[in-house]
Amino acid sequence: MISIGGVIGASLFVGSATALSTAGAGALFSYFLCGLLVMCVTRMLGEMTVASPGKGSFVGQIRRGLGLRVGFIAGWIYWIMWATLLGLEAIAAASFLSPYLPLPYLVIELLVIGIMTGVNLFSVRGYGEFEYWFSVLKITTIVVFILIGLSVLFGMKGAASPGGALFSAAGLIPHGLFTLLAVIPGIMLSMAGSEITTIAACDSSDPAGNVARSTRTVVLRIMIFYLISIGLIIFLLPLSRVVPGYSPFLSTLEYIGVPFASAMMTAVMLIATLSALNSGIYITSRILCELAENGDAPVTFLQRNAKGTPVRAILCGCGVAVVVALVGMVAPGRVFGFLVSASGTFILFDYVLIVVAHIRLRRACMARGETPALPMWGFPFLSYATLGALLATLVTMFFATEHTRQEIVLSTISLGVIIVIENISFGRWRRNGYAQAARAGRQAAVPVGASDTSRFS
Repeated sequence: MISIGGVIGASLFVGSATALSTAGAGALFSYFLCGLLVMCVTRMLGEMTVASPGKGSFVGQIRRGLGLRVGFIAGWIYWIMWATLLGLEAIAAASFLSPYLPLPYLVIELLVIGIMTGVNLFSVRGYGEFEYWFSVLKITTIVVFILIGLSVLFGMKGAASPGGALFSAAGLIPHGLFTLLAVIPGIMLSMAGSEITTIAACDSSDPAGNVARSTRTVVLRIMIFYLISIGLIIFLLPLSRVVPGYSPFLSTLEYIGVPFASAMMTAVMLIATLSALNSGIYITSRILCELAENGDAPVTFLQRNAKGTPVRAILCGCGVAVVVALVGMVAPGRVFGFLVSASGTFILFDYVLIVVAHIRLRRACMARGETPALPMWGFPFLSYATLGALLATLVTMFFATEHTRQEIVLSTISLGVIIVIENISFGRWRRNGYAQAARAGRQAAVPVGASDTSRFS
C-alpha cells in the first residue's frame, strides 16, 4: 500500500492534464511506455534487494553495484530531490486549505509541515498507519472514478454521449508524433515512487520478502490504475476541456454531471498532497540516516530515540522543507523556479544508476554461476532497452520544451556540483573516525580503527 500510494499522487490527479493537453489521446501510449519502464526498474530493484537484503535501500544496491562514490552521489541527489518536494507539497497543501482556514498562507504551510513531522517523530508505525490509510483513500477514489466512467461509457448512467479526444481526428495526436516523447519526462516523474518500497522495507521484519511481494504485483496494479483512468478521461472528456494545472479527473466528473465533484476532488488532492508530505519526511530521514551509516553524512544523523526514530534526520529534512516553502513565498519567481528545476530530473538520474548497477551485479552473479531468486525478465536485452529508454528520455527533455530544457540543464549543473563536493569530501567522515552503524539496534556510532577504514580507500 505504501508503494502504491507513493506513485499515485497529485501528479496523477492534476499533472496528467499537461500530458493530455500536449499529446491528446496519444498520451495513453506514453503512459503505457512509462509504466513499462517503471515496472522494469522496480523488478531490477527487487532482484538486487532479494539477493542482498542487508544492504539498505536502493541507494545501498547502487553502492554495492557501482561503488562508494556513486552511492554517495545517488543518495544525496535523491535526498535533495525529496527535501525540495517537501516544500512544494507544503505549498500545495496550503493552497487547498487556505479557503477554509482564516490564517496567513505561511502559517498554514508551517502547520502542515509541523503536523506531518509530528506523525513521523512519533514512530515508524505512525508513518505506516497514516500512509496506509492515505493510500486506501487514493485508491478508492480511482476505483470509484473508474466505475463512474465505465457506467457512463456503457450507457448505464444518463449523460451525453462520449465526446472525448479519441472521437476527434484532431485529438488523436494534436501536436505531432514528437509530443508522444515530449510528455514522457513528466509522466516518468509522476510515476516515480516505486523505489520507496526498498526504503520502507528496511523498517519491516522481512525486508527481502516484502520487496519481492511488492515488485511482483504493485507496479502492474499501478499501470492498471493509470491506464484505465487516463483511458476513460480520453474517451469521455473533449480535448478542449483539458486545461493544464486543472485536474482532468475533476473536469471529467463535472462534464458528465457528477454532483459535488469539486468538493470531492479537492479533498482527494489534499489527501494526495499530505500523503506525499508524509512519505517525503520518512524518505528523507531514512536516506540521510543510511548515508550516515555509510560515512557519507555526519554521524549525528544516526541518532535514534527509544522507538528507533531518527529524530535529527527527520528534523533536518523538515527544516529544508520550511526553507523551500519560505523561498516560494518570498521569491516565487526565478529563485523558486530554480530550486524546482535544479532537482527536477534527479529521479531519472537515479533510475539510470539503478539499471547500470543491476546490469553489473547480474553479470557478476552469472560469472559466479549463480541464479537470482527474483530475476529480471529478459536479461540482458530488456535491461539494456530500459537503460536506452531512460537515456533517450533525458535527451528528449533537452529538445522538448524550454521548461524541460531548463530542467535538464540546471539538474545537470546541480549534479556536477554534487560530484565536485563528493571529490573534495569523499571519505572525510570516515577519516575523522566515524563508523558504519549496524541497522539492528545500535543507537550511536563507534569510532573505527585503521583496519576498518582501510577498505574504504
